[in-house]
Amino acid sequence: MSETQTSPITPERIAELEQQLLELQQKCEFLERVIHEVPANIYISDLQKGLVWCNKTNEESLGYTLEEIQEMGGLEYMYKIVHPDDHNIPDDSITHYQNFEGAEYGGVFRAKHKDEHEYKWFIGWAKAFSKKSPDEVEELLCVDVDMSPRMNTDTQLVQALRDNLKQKNKLLIKCLRKREIEVLDLVCKGFNTKEIADKLFISPNTVSTHRKNIQQKLGTANVADLVSLGKEAGLGYS
Repeated sequence: MSETQTSPITPERIAELEQQLLELQQKCEFLERVIHEVPANIYISDLQKGLVWCNKTNEESLGYTLEEIQEMGGLEYMYKIVHPDDHNIPDDSITHYQNFEGAEYGGVFRAKHKDEHEYKWFIGWAKAFSKKSPDEVEELLCVDVDMSPRMNTDTQLVQALRDNLKQKNKLLIKCLRKREIEVLDLVCKGFNTKEIADKLFISPNTVSTHRKNIQQKLGTANVADLVSLGKEAGLGYS
């Protein structure tokens, strides 16, 4: 039986390996610096545990270190920093990825630093990061940007938010039936109940019923809110 022959490690080979190791260390240091200095909160969220890792920007903007978050629990941390009225955002994100069909998730929400009372507006995106199986998402890669600092593109930001709201309300309007959309369009144009009844050849009572159903479906408290939502969705102009 012959012995396995191995090539001796020469000084040149050692120097080459040391150079490769140095380059790898430098690359890792560079990427780590980018991750921690990028002006956005970057974090990994487990669908069961909540946040399990975050960059330095996230720690600085919200006041909790990764160790504090892990000790508190990732889910409890999320509910602690997010405005109570916006708790649906993390909840909806979890539900979305529990029934993941390929489309990623994004939203606008308010969150605050642990030592401050005022909430800041964030816009965030999530992406399926790791999976237990091809059809079961386990972790999300999330990026949230604080919109509160003064922007150099204020006009574009306002227009982007308007366009986003318009698109969201268009989707909301789709829950209405054709006749309800016709009634809402006329309400947005300023017609009263009798005028709408005359235009659509229906009774005023029927118009009132439609308006009541529309408000229930859209979740508006009064006519002013109804008109505002309708116009944001593009109704009442033609």
